[in-house]
Amino acid sequence: MAPRVTLLDAHVLDDHISKIFIGQTLKVFKFLPSWILNNCELEINVILQFLLKYYSVTKSKATFGQQMLGVRFKPDQLTDTKLALFQLFTVGAEYIQSKVESPSKNYLNNINALHLIVDFLKAASFLNFLLFLQQGKYPTLTQRLLSLSQESTRKRNIEYTYMTRELLWHGFSELLLFTLPLINYQSLKHKVFRLMHSSSQHNDKKWIEKMPFICARTVCSICQEKPVLPHHIKCSHVFCFYCISSMRMVDEKFECPRVLSF
Repeated sequence: MAPRVTLLDAHVLDDHISKIFIGQTLKVFKFLPSWILNNCELEINVILQFLLKYYSVTKSKATFGQQMLGVRFKPDQLTDTKLALFQLFTVGAEYIQSKVESPSKNYLNNINALHLIVDFLKAASFLNFLLFLQQGKYPTLTQRLLSLSQESTRKRNIEYTYMTRELLWHGFSELLLFTLPLINYQSLKHKVFRLMHSSSQHNDKKWIEKMPFICARTVCSICQEKPVLPHHIKCSHVFCFYCISSMRMVDEKFECPRVLSF
């Protein structure tokens, strides 16, 4: 019997392959009249899902995700009747569920009994998943109803170097996520900015000593908006009190950004 992680990965791969195939096909159909896609999108999805299942399960006794991971249904269990029921339960059930949950009015959306059936199947799928975690045999409700167990066609090896690389990367990413918020980037930026403009500061001394002049066009030198509670730091520019206070909390030696830019 195939491992649980392989069966789950195969199921996830099938979903991704289906979404990519349907998405690329719908891009081809975008040149058709819009009313066709708006009214028949679910039906097109059903046809594409049927083609995927037909050319994978019917032909190779395994879905495309299973083939990529070396898993297949046991040939002695996958009879013609079970193949037809597998198509009906997977593609047909998804189509009915999409129709029932669709906001547009249709003949299936008005049947109250179908809503109860869909909710019951969702609950049954959840219980089946719990049983799968315990037993590791049937990852989907359809496979349990049809008794379609799976087997491995090749051994799935995960190299030690791959696992080591993954562990190192996760440890490094967690370290970055923990340490990055502790670094005061604003203070570092101001220090570098002051260091780069230290040679030209003596030319700005008499300009710094000017008192600010407030008029209708005056804006805050930090947020570039009209100043709220105008404030200055012995330069000719005006700041919002909250802007300059937040900058001084970050860096006690904060200087006017316009002074340093000259």
